[in-house]
Amino acid sequence: MLIIALSALTPLLLMILAGYFSYRRCILPENSAEVLNGFVYYFTLPALLFNSLATTPFDEIAQTRFIFGYLTSLIGIYFLAFWVSKFVLKGDFADDSMRACAASFPNSGYLGLPIMMYLFDGSKQALLATTLGIILPIVIVILIVSSFALYNADKSMSRVRVVWNIVVSMVKAPLIGASFLGAVYSFMDFQLPDFMEAGLHNFGMASVPCALFSVGILLARNKMEMDVANIGIVNLLKLVVHPLLTAVCLFATGVKGQMLLMGILLTGMPVAAISCVLAESNKTLEAETSATFLFSMIMYIPMLYLTLLLTNLCGLPLN
Repeated sequence: MLIIALSALTPLLLMILAGYFSYRRCILPENSAEVLNGFVYYFTLPALLFNSLATTPFDEIAQTRFIFGYLTSLIGIYFLAFWVSKFVLKGDFADDSMRACAASFPNSGYLGLPIMMYLFDGSKQALLATTLGIILPIVIVILIVSSFALYNADKSMSRVRVVWNIVVSMVKAPLIGASFLGAVYSFMDFQLPDFMEAGLHNFGMASVPCALFSVGILLARNKMEMDVANIGIVNLLKLVVHPLLTAVCLFATGVKGQMLLMGILLTGMPVAAISCVLAESNKTLEAETSATFLFSMIMYIPMLYLTLLLTNLCGLPLN
């Protein structure tokens, strides 16, 4: 398992290193991180989300108990991290929202499939859980988009106007719109032509190298002068508290056995690169979020082993 985890993580770290090197050597223009993040946010990631939803049969998506428990843990850890940032780290509203995003958005989009397929020997159940693990964190995008819309709202506007602006912001957000269209496409049982499915998938997978390359640029460009405690607390919430909360929420909704274990493993994955994209697009905690992402990648392997050990002791073995 160490080999499969390292083989999944090493390319990510190399992409980050390439971005760091490119900035230090002045190979690309100064605004390359902004350009790459814009490309991911407006084009490749929406294509990937739409394709994932549109090509998944709706009856497979509608795993109500798993979805409810998984979403409850996502939303729960988001607001827990928000309040920890507010009262413990003394952040402002924008900082609190960004830390909450990092603490609640798992990197299941890139790491989920290879690791889960290896751990569960390519089972269909693991594929379904991983697909839901990729799709469901869109709720975090909704929360972060609405949070920044509220933060940037004109304080003189009426509450109705503020709510309307938040709704408009969510509708305009490409990630949310693409996910909604993909869900409708799946619900209507439409079929994407093979060439469209392959094209959207290949285009969407460009999200990973672009986002990680941008992280490397941000790490090189920023002075990294932030409190190490901030990074440690967010990673504690992401890698420890989040999977524990998921275990409680899934068990409470009646999810047991391997699906319970899969949910725990999926939410225990490190911070997603999309958090860095959102931090850059909102000009909030860019350096800290990038450092938090990198630290979570380094800590993931020992945390994965510890998670499997504890779940096995609690009667949730891999086999």
